[in-house]
Amino acid sequence: MTSRFSTLRPGPKLAKRLAAVELGSLSDEAVLDYLHAEVKQLASQQARVWAAMAEVHRRMAGATAHSAEWTPERVFGSAACEIACELRISDLSAKRELQRADDLEALPSVAAALRAGHVDRTRVVVLLEVCADLTAEHRDRVVAAVLPKAGRMTPGKLRAEAQRLAIALDPQWAERRYREAVRRRRVVRYINADGTVTLAAEDQDAAEALAAYARLTALAKAAKRAGAHATMDTLRSIISLGLQSPRFTGMHERDIITYLVAEFPKPTAEQPDDDTAADPLADQPAQPTAPEPTDVEPQPTDDQPSDEQASSDESLEEEYYEAELLAQDLLDQGFFDDEECTGQQYEQLVTYALTLNRSYSRQPPTDQDPDPPPF
Repeated sequence: MTSRFSTLRPGPKLAKRLAAVELGSLSDEAVLDYLHAEVKQLASQQARVWAAMAEVHRRMAGATAHSAEWTPERVFGSAACEIACELRISDLSAKRELQRADDLEALPSVAAALRAGHVDRTRVVVLLEVCADLTAEHRDRVVAAVLPKAGRMTPGKLRAEAQRLAIALDPQWAERRYREAVRRRRVVRYINADGTVTLAAEDQDAAEALAAYARLTALAKAAKRAGAHATMDTLRSIISLGLQSPRFTGMHERDIITYLVAEFPKPTAEQPDDDTAADPLADQPAQPTAPEPTDVEPQPTDDQPSDEQASSDESLEEEYYEAELLAQDLLDQGFFDDEECTGQQYEQLVTYALTLNRSYSRQPPTDQDPDPPPF
């Protein structure tokens, strides 16, 4: 099928043609082509929006160039304030968008690709974030290598490809970004649309954060084994908030587990009627008498594993499953590409997550730990 829209260049003519389309009159294939064209037009318009924001910044800098009191930071903040007032958005959003607009000015080839609709806003943001801490030479080489194929890659794969190139050009690049992010770590809280509150620790050291999550998981698993009838997410959430609030102050691990079991008891079956309870087999036919048990317990065969063996196999499978979930999370965030996910790096990541989970999941028995340290 010859495309009607998506092969056209973004701009006023394409916008006019798209505005005249009645979606209900399009065939199934034509609707997808129309959608593609709209996305290209939206990308072109995003380039114009960022260009206008950068122009506001330039004019603010020109108007205050005569005064030494107007530092670059102050000029940037004033321009962002003007944008926030005009668009009725928060100062934080205005500063974030203005920073992206300024960064895009330093990457003219990326700006041109955005105006032409070859890449969209999401992919441009990926490139801006990766290139932020690179030198001009390294930044240009990364862009030249990935931009021609950026529109055919998912944002996650694009980030992974750009990051690998950045590390190859500057081996210390990832370390600098990591240390700078950890230096800015913080705890944030905000109210959600439904009235609940999100409390999160951002930009934490990876080892410490994984260890903390593993401990929450170990306590949640222990509570479920003890009888707490709740999901792992619910238990982890309550444990995390309880350790940060006065709720669990001075409580030992076994006390926390007891609290969770009492808070989330297993539902009990409906009690039978009094008549039925008095004689449950009154209306039942006689059942054959079961043979008397012997003193010799049957031994499990190779085809019928024991309960301990089945429980051990199930526990081991669950551990590997959780470790692979963690590895997949990092893969989705662009730390590795699809080829590496089956290679040595991915196996090492899964092994590390498995070891970390085991180290925090093994809790000593109560009789061997009469007085564990409080939290």
